[in-house]
Amino acid sequence: MLKNSRRRACGVTAILLAALAAPLATTTAASAADGTVTGTKTLGATDITCGGSVPVTVTLDAQTGIAGNPVDIELVLDRSGSMAGAIGDLKVAAKSFVDIIDEATDGSLDGVIANGSRIGVVSFADGASVDAPLSSDANAAKSAIDALNASGGTNHSAAISTGQAQLAGSLPGNSKIMVIMTDGMTTVGSDASDDAAAARTAGTEIFGIGLGSVDSAEIRDWTTDPDATHYYEAPSPAQLQEIFEAIGAAIVVPAATNVTVVDTVAPQFSVSGAAVSKGSVNQAGNQLTWTIDELSTESVTLTFTATHLPAAGGGVLAVNPSVAYSDTEGHVVTFGNPTVNVRGCAAFIDVEPEHEVNELGTPGQTHAVTATVTDDFGDPVPNTAVTFAILSGPNTGAAGGANTSAAGTADFVYPATQGLAGLGTDSIRGCFTHAAGHQVCDDVLKDWVDTTPPVVTCQPTNNPGGGNEPPADNEDGFFVLTATDAVDPNPQIFVSDSASTAVFGGFASGTKIKLVQAPGATPNQKPGVGDIDWRITLKGDALVYGVDASGNQSAPISCLVPPPPK
Repeated sequence: MLKNSRRRACGVTAILLAALAAPLATTTAASAADGTVTGTKTLGATDITCGGSVPVTVTLDAQTGIAGNPVDIELVLDRSGSMAGAIGDLKVAAKSFVDIIDEATDGSLDGVIANGSRIGVVSFADGASVDAPLSSDANAAKSAIDALNASGGTNHSAAISTGQAQLAGSLPGNSKIMVIMTDGMTTVGSDASDDAAAARTAGTEIFGIGLGSVDSAEIRDWTTDPDATHYYEAPSPAQLQEIFEAIGAAIVVPAATNVTVVDTVAPQFSVSGAAVSKGSVNQAGNQLTWTIDELSTESVTLTFTATHLPAAGGGVLAVNPSVAYSDTEGHVVTFGNPTVNVRGCAAFIDVEPEHEVNELGTPGQTHAVTATVTDDFGDPVPNTAVTFAILSGPNTGAAGGANTSAAGTADFVYPATQGLAGLGTDSIRGCFTHAAGHQVCDDVLKDWVDTTPPVVTCQPTNNPGGGNEPPADNEDGFFVLTATDAVDPNPQIFVSDSASTAVFGGFASGTKIKLVQAPGATPNQKPGVGDIDWRITLKGDALVYGVDASGNQSAPISCLVPPPPK
């Protein structure tokens, strides 16, 4: 293999080259699989009133690569005598690394390496020891690190083989990572190259850290290619923590970097109180732009209040239907689209009765209509001003108004015009003004009709030739014709002949006639004498009926002439 074919440089030249090497390699690749990000969008209420507010929460649930893809990590730490001056810095740096792994696996620094990952500690000097077996107990690993003491030589072969022996018992699905830190060249034991090659062949990814004047070529020979992402060099102990953190970041793999969430709130709402649990948010009108440098295993939120604008109307409304996510890693994150029921916005009006027919002719008659104002869900809306107007018909111009009751209703009552002028169809309109400024209306009809025929009479009257009082038997055939109608002030009266087709009239109410019954005569009408308006000769009996302006005809009544004296 490539690593086994290397030959390490010796002497002063190798030491100088190591001293001049960059103290910290640039990490360009990650050891664990990519992290994941999912998104949700929730509303703090399912129903709000017209003009009310609803809390909105946009949540990103992130998981680092290690959280979703468990890893077994073995820290292999140098505790040889030459580490005496650096052992304190090593402990701080290595424990910081454990904390990074702890928090990355479940988003909580709680002493537990979660989601199947494990960590163990091997230390070495003349030989190597397992100070903390692979486990999920982060505190045990840190306690093992705290217990390190510097003394003895440097046996790299024992260090790597012991660390690999621990990883050989790794869970089948776990990746295997070894982080070896040393400050010197091998002084005890054999060359460690074969041990490192065997570990890599078994699937272990090896990171190496060289402290001070180390043989960097030797350490590079152990690490996994490429060296640029697996070998780190610290000129002094002060750089150890930075290096361990860099390796931790490479293993963990952030869930996402350079995150941008653009949340566009629907125009039916205004936006206020935007806040984020991480990163920053910028508001431009109804658009919120949320930016986050990096997501680990964590749940972060954008919260704000959406206030409904009454002019937009109510109903089932999506608050922020458009939420766009982007990050450097190219994750595709989708969000749900919850809706809120905006209730109580006046949306519809229904005026009843829709169409009604009434007989005209009773003084003081009125007609009443009721308007019901409802919202988009059919629920009544109180305190809404409703106006009424008669647009056309016999009562054109009549108007009124009222505010709706708790039941969403408003009434309009108007008096009917009497007489012939009152006949016809009223078109009645009820309206309210929508919050957006336009009117919402409903039209209904009221028919005022006359279907009642006149009432007629044929009463004996005086003989103008003698006496002012009509005789009891009215032998002379003088009659006064009358007709009354509830609507028509001047109904017409007609006289028909029971023994022929002759019809005479129409006559106004109060007309006086003399009836002559002559079976052999031709029926005729002639002007009367004195206060008698007409002389009418019939073959048979007089049948008198009335007709009003609506065409209603009364049933005929008989107007009988006594037979002549014998």
